[in-house]
Amino acid sequence: MFIMHKISKPKLVSLVITNYNGKKNTLEFLKSLKKTDYPNYEIIVVDNGSTDGSVEAIRKKFPRVKIVRNKENLGPAGGANSGIRKSKATYFVVLDNDMIAQKSNWLSNLVKTAESDKKIGIVAINRISFHNKKAEIQGVFRKSNLSKFILKILGSPLSYVGARLVKREVVEKIGLHDEKMFGDFEDTDFHYRAEKAGYKIVFCPDSILLHKGAMGMGRGYFRMFHHYKNKLRFILKNYGGLEKLFALSANICFYISLMPYYFVIGRVDLSKAVRDGIAWNIKNWKDYFK
Repeated sequence: MFIMHKISKPKLVSLVITNYNGKKNTLEFLKSLKKTDYPNYEIIVVDNGSTDGSVEAIRKKFPRVKIVRNKENLGPAGGANSGIRKSKATYFVVLDNDMIAQKSNWLSNLVKTAESDKKIGIVAINRISFHNKKAEIQGVFRKSNLSKFILKILGSPLSYVGARLVKREVVEKIGLHDEKMFGDFEDTDFHYRAEKAGYKIVFCPDSILLHKGAMGMGRGYFRMFHHYKNKLRFILKNYGGLEKLFALSANICFYISLMPYYFVIGRVDLSKAVRDGIAWNIKNWKDYFK
């Protein structure tokens, strides 16, 4: 007598890639993803108002890739959210466009880890530098408890994991990325909220992607304004009581000392970035009293 067992179809995974005037990197990444051996995935490229012909090139060379076009640059936060809203998948993999897949099993290993424990909500990809082949994120998961505590009370908890798989249920419970953060700390904020909601964040050493590090916003006014603004926003949103008071005081004091330092070394733009980051949070104070 033969007993028929129904074989369940692997869960759908959406690879969400944000692009902003990064045509060359995005095309190279998409080409490398062709070797992916996981049997049920789709690719969603979110274009944040590019003017370099990215959309046209993607449509021509990769017609099966889904494209979401934003009229303006919504940053990594808005880009990821746009892709997630478009998806009906069980898992989302949030990715930068400046990555390269070398091994075919990177996604299979990632999904396997996600399904190993129902409490796991986010799985970090083992991101390796394209240039020097050093691990970029692995050390985060090796910090001592004391180091984690100190970093947390300073407003920099080890919740950042970069490229990652996110289960749909996490988004349904805690919401999407904070689009007011634009970029920088938006992923830390999302991961921290997931942990507070009871989900585990784990690392998958066998899910490897190379990272070029070419998508960053530089270290000028624009990037650093968002960095200083968002760190304060993160503390104000997520901390409470003495924890908030200490982290906020420590960071404000540090920021105030940075402004004359930047001015003296000739980086007036960065001095303004610190000032404007503080001012933005004061202007948006109502966000923290909802």
